[in-house]
Amino acid sequence: MIDKNFYLENLSAFDILIEDEDRKQAEAVIFRVFSMLQRDKIWLRDVATEEEIFEEDAEFLEEVEEELRELDEKYEFRFDEFYRLVQQEMKKIQSKSNADPKEEDHSDQDEYEDEDDDLFSEEDDGFDDDDLYEEDKDEDDDDDDDEDDQDEFSHLSDEELDLIEDFILASAKTRFNFPQFVQDFPEGDAIFVEGEFLLPLIAGKAFGETDTEIAGKMLSSFMMLGYQIEMNELLQMIQDKGKELGAEILAFKIAADSLQQGAHPRDIVRQLEQLSGR
Repeated sequence: MIDKNFYLENLSAFDILIEDEDRKQAEAVIFRVFSMLQRDKIWLRDVATEEEIFEEDAEFLEEVEEELRELDEKYEFRFDEFYRLVQQEMKKIQSKSNADPKEEDHSDQDEYEDEDDDLFSEEDDGFDDDDLYEEDKDEDDDDDDDEDDQDEFSHLSDEELDLIEDFILASAKTRFNFPQFVQDFPEGDAIFVEGEFLLPLIAGKAFGETDTEIAGKMLSSFMMLGYQIEMNELLQMIQDKGKELGAEILAFKIAADSLQQGAHPRDIVRQLEQLSGR
């Protein structure tokens, strides 16, 4: 479905910001609209079923595209250049993901295990690190496993599952000056940093992804949302915060393992509270 309200609200916000001569914020809003337009055009062309395609949606997107074209001519946003850069960056990410895994530096996966974190002590955790998370040995079964996980957790509400994420995020934000980090972050607000940076970082590390893999996924997500950041800058932030959030990465692994074993999120949070001494 095309979210017309998104376009109407953001285009209205752009008009207000540009009239107030807030060029930076206006650009952030209009590039978000442009990115969403590209996604919706792809959805309409390649994904939507006949039942989901409405002529008014196609006409609406054409009107938005025409309005963006006019704004581009007036304010020189250079949307075409931005789109080409996104495509080039996506190709770079794809080529890296297809590279020989033997050439990948995997040393960053275990950095957090060497940190002296105070959330879990060796005497109290009672968990064998090798058993905290079992990787899928057959990548061909990933899709089947995802479907099984969805069925396995279908009895849990989003609010119940959010209990675990909320606890881990709250703990993560105590490891460093979070308000200052948000202020220094290239784009976004506290909610954006939590959901698009901290959580993917912690989850990615917990599941054994490299810094490059995590950064690639983040960069794609950022671009689709209209946020811009340099790959090297993002990698450096991931490396720095990965060292500081070792305890939360371990907590995520424990939570994932416990969920797989059928534990309820409330019980998992209580378990993490006990282990952290909170």
